[in-house]
Amino acid sequence: MTGLQTLILAIVILVLVCSLLFLRDGKAKISMAQIFDLEIEVGDANKNEAEKAIVKAAEQRGDRNVQPIIQEIGQTKRTRLARILWVDDNPDYNLYETLALEQLGFLVTKAASTEAGMIYFSNMDFSLVITDAQRGPDAEAGMTLLKESQRVKPGTPVIVYTMGAADKRDKLVTAGARAVVDAPSELITAVLEQRGSMA
Repeated sequence: MTGLQTLILAIVILVLVCSLLFLRDGKAKISMAQIFDLEIEVGDANKNEAEKAIVKAAEQRGDRNVQPIIQEIGQTKRTRLARILWVDDNPDYNLYETLALEQLGFLVTKAASTEAGMIYFSNMDFSLVITDAQRGPDAEAGMTLLKESQRVKPGTPVIVYTMGAADKRDKLVTAGARAVVDAPSELITAVLEQRGSMA
């Protein structure tokens, strides 16, 4: 059984146990938000898989500065589950970054448009949002998602993962982005830095 399968099984068991413990008037009183407050142990297998995924992502994007994040992942012992919304019109471009995040206890929901992303965001609890800056011909798609997410649920951290981050950083950070990055190692570092403040 893989680490992710074990994690899913543990969540299912937890939901069943909590349902039995918190029954009131024949109904379970537990929210999905409470489930994502769980702290889990990050095993060596998960860390190894996360490290491999980061190396693959870095190779694809020419990121040569992966050693610091590899060391940080290696030192991770326990972490809190968190749900991330990732909006990108080409989600397969972020395959290895997603694998790394999942191995580190993040559950990633993907959307390919601002509209779909906002439907998810408005109806589910997310600890963090990742977005690209441009989707198709819309150069302001990331900015639109950033502003809308802050209007709907102020304070939710938003990270912009985009090519040419340095040119876009000031404008997006001024609008409320917590980080604007273009390298896989920077993305994982930014997500881990936000984890402590995630609701």
